[in-house]
Amino acid sequence: MARNAKASDRVAARSREAKLREPKSREPKSRESKSREPKSREAKERETLRADDLGAGYTPHFSADRHVGTALRETFGGFAGSVAENMRELGLSLNMWFILRALWESDGRTQVDLAAKLHITPAAIVGLINGLQDAGLVIRKRSELDRRAFRVFLTPLGRKVRTKATQLALQVDARALRGFSVKEVEALLEMLGRLRSNLSE
Repeated sequence: MARNAKASDRVAARSREAKLREPKSREPKSRESKSREPKSREAKERETLRADDLGAGYTPHFSADRHVGTALRETFGGFAGSVAENMRELGLSLNMWFILRALWESDGRTQVDLAAKLHITPAAIVGLINGLQDAGLVIRKRSELDRRAFRVFLTPLGRKVRTKATQLALQVDARALRGFSVKEVEALLEMLGRLRSNLSE
């Protein structure tokens, strides 16, 4: 019996030694160790895109100094004021300049079309066109398709004033864009186009 017990002890001891010699299996990494691993370039780019996507739940603290809409409104105000000041040389208001510009692009528009394009009320557009007509720059004609509608056409003087008026407007652009490169202007226009596209959806 004693011999059998000693033999069993020896077998058990050998078994323990064999287990100790076996290579330990690698334990799965903890979440903490994974988080310490350096992130791949692709992962960093994805995080950057999410952080830069202001439409994806991004809620900044409102500040007028950092608000895009406010910046655009104030920028437009600066442009509009400067263009209006230049247009006084020709006896034109800012909205008269807008109407003439629309007619230079497409002559013979209806009053309703002009009002919608320029975001001016129908009543206001009538008064502005009256002023342009009194200045000899446009004439009204009833539409042949709809006798209730009036189309607005440039006179020879209205076409002639285009060169001078455009020069006066571009003077403001040149002043505002001082220090901008061509690529920066193109990038700015592209981003503004994206803003308009997002707002129209």
